[in-house]
Amino acid sequence: MSRHRSEMLRSLMEAMRENAGRGVVLHQAIADRFGLGPTDLKCLDLARHEPELTAGRLAELTGLSTSAVTSLIDRLERGGFVERRRDGLDRRKVLIRSTGRHETALEEIFALVESEFRAIAADYDDEQLALLIEFVARLNERAHEVTAALTGRPRR
Repeated sequence: MSRHRSEMLRSLMEAMRENAGRGVVLHQAIADRFGLGPTDLKCLDLARHEPELTAGRLAELTGLSTSAVTSLIDRLERGGFVERRRDGLDRRKVLIRSTGRHETALEEIFALVESEFRAIAADYDDEQLALLIEFVARLNERAHEVTAALTGRPRR
């Protein structure tokens, strides 16, 4: 590997590491507005997008223990963010559903984030964006694999 490529990869890794850290700080600031922790906020997002979300599935998606997920769901339920509902077809199954109570306020905050993202993305052509999409999708897949390895939980 050439020295130039090695330096570029190091710079990219540093930029991505900083981006991940800034993302955590940003999500903490957003979560603070709602009296939540950043993990609570991300799990709330999952509850909003996954119609058949159960505590077990949330544990799979996050790598959290079932007891941690139960505590998290309890906090979200106390805050009025989610509710537990029995599945109509299988009464043993409990689904976690967003109440929608705070979605408008969250959407306003994330609209600002999206606006800033679009302003930066406007500087790239479609081919460059396609490359970035592929790159980030591959990174996400590997992050999922590494998370599974670190938690000892199989990927699904």
